[in-house]
Amino acid sequence: MIIFVESLHFMNDLYAIVPASAIILIIAIRKILAPVKFNEEIFGEIHPDEINNAASMRMMIGAGFGGIGLMGLMLGFMLEAGDATTSLLYALAAAYAFMLATLLFANQKGHLHEIPKPPLVIFPVMLILCVAGAVL
Repeated sequence: MIIFVESLHFMNDLYAIVPASAIILIIAIRKILAPVKFNEEIFGEIHPDEINNAASMRMMIGAGFGGIGLMGLMLGFMLEAGDATTSLLYALAAAYAFMLATLLFANQKGHLHEIPKPPLVIFPVMLILCVAGAVL
C-alpha cells in the first residue's frame, strides 16, 4: 500500500518550490532596488514630501517578500522531499493567499484606485502552483 501511494507522487516538490520562491524574491529585489519607480507605476505621481517615506515603506515590504523567497529557496533545497517540503508548499501557498487577500482588501477599503494587474496574475498562479505541488 505504501508503495502504491508513493507511486502516485507525480511531481517533484522542487518544481513548485523553486519558481514560487524565486518569483517572490525577484519581485522583492525590484522593490528594494527601485522603490520610487515601483511606487509610481502603482500609484502614479507621489507628492514630493512623501516620496522618501513611500520608498522606505516599499523597501521594507520588499524585504518581507525577500525573506519569504529566501526561506522558500533555502528550505526547499535543505529539506528532504516528503512531508516537510509538502508543508513548505502549503506555507508558500498561504503566503501568496494572504498577499492576494490583502491586495483585494486594500482595494475594497478604497486605498487603491485600481488593482495592479501583475499581482492579480502572479499571486493566484503561484498559489495554484504551490497547492498543486503539495497535492500531486
